[in-house]
Amino acid sequence: MHPPLKVGKDTLLNINSIEYQWIRNLVSEGNPPQQINAAIQRCLGGSPATADIMRQVALRQIPVNQLLRELPKAAIN
Repeated sequence: MHPPLKVGKDTLLNINSIEYQWIRNLVSEGNPPQQINAAIQRCLGGSPATADIMRQVALRQIPVNQLLRELPKAAIN
């Protein structure tokens, strides 16, 4: 089982949150997606799928609603 996500719903809904800014910074530094996803999991928790979706949300490739659909209700604060 993967560790629970350490950020709440308000943070996930705010595309300008520091967490999403951090992810965009990792991308701008040239880190590959797999490395970024691993960093997201290590620092923010969640599954590999959650990390990948968070990265895509941060890059505005997919809407945040898709991330919320992936998370179990109990995991969202």
